[in-house]
Amino acid sequence: MYKLKSETSEIEGVLRFKIDIPFDVKFVCLYLFEIGEKKVLIDAGLHFIDWIKIFIDELKKKNLALEDIDYCFVTHEHLDHVGLIKKIKRANPKAQILMHDITDRNIKWMADRNNDKEIKNSALKIAEEMKTYGINDYYGKRVTQYFTTWPKLYRYQEPDVVLHDGDEIEIGNNKLKIIWTPGHALGHICIFDPQKKFLYSGDHILSRITPHIGIFNVSPKIRETHDFDNILALYLQSLDKIDKFNPKIIFPAHQDVIYTPHERINAIKAHHEARLQEISDMIEDNPMTPFKISQIHFGEDLDEMNMYLALNEVLSHLIYLEHQNKVKRKEVDGNFLFYTN
Repeated sequence: MYKLKSETSEIEGVLRFKIDIPFDVKFVCLYLFEIGEKKVLIDAGLHFIDWIKIFIDELKKKNLALEDIDYCFVTHEHLDHVGLIKKIKRANPKAQILMHDITDRNIKWMADRNNDKEIKNSALKIAEEMKTYGINDYYGKRVTQYFTTWPKLYRYQEPDVVLHDGDEIEIGNNKLKIIWTPGHALGHICIFDPQKKFLYSGDHILSRITPHIGIFNVSPKIRETHDFDNILALYLQSLDKIDKFNPKIIFPAHQDVIYTPHERINAIKAHHEARLQEISDMIEDNPMTPFKISQIHFGEDLDEMNMYLALNEVLSHLIYLEHQNKVKRKEVDGNFLFYTN
């Protein structure tokens, strides 16, 4: 049986808890720091028994406990970022749980079993859309299963503070700045400490890979109020927003701490520019479904989940190009083919 590994380090006054998770990303990092007498935690990890025990043990090594946490900022709704919210609140009822409005609304939607039928219908709609982009019925069923299974793992905890872009949360003599950064998740936020110029980036900016960008199963009410069709454009705009703050250090939820933020942001933008060009070249006078493009671009030996993520990545780039009138689509036998000419 694999034993989860952990490592705690301190970087310029910030405690970094690095703990394995049983997914492809290998580990997740939580960050704990003080502002005055208040202790601030960025993200809440996984609700797995072994993971919780390791995190609590790591806290004990620093003479800390869950009840010492005064603020917990949630960068986004994914399961490896929200797991301990309820435990933190039970340990310290005065602790402030903070998350973006979209994150709150979507977790609440997924966790409410009264919404199971609506969640399934939404998943079926995504699966049908994916089939028009080239996947077969089998993969369509797998997509539906994925989007109806994961919500059952969520447990809702009402946040004490619902956040929006540009909010400033006053803690002691400091004000942490909230930057809404949709892309990897629709309600994703980064938290900026203007005094130290530290940015806590969640999954928005990683040190070695780019985060997944794609289609999400979200509450229909969120889709009524927000247009996320061109999700890659929103992601790239979010990078520019962050760059203007000129952070000194970026603390991501996975991989390594980033000490050259401007260079890393430019590298991510260059990566997407290269992918946009590669996809454009691939379909020049050669119409293809997004799924076929993803197979050529990422390979055909992916497992089902990575196959879906690859398709999403390609699709986000195609829609971005489509909004710029650089690619077109046509329907052939119920499938959409994209091409440049």
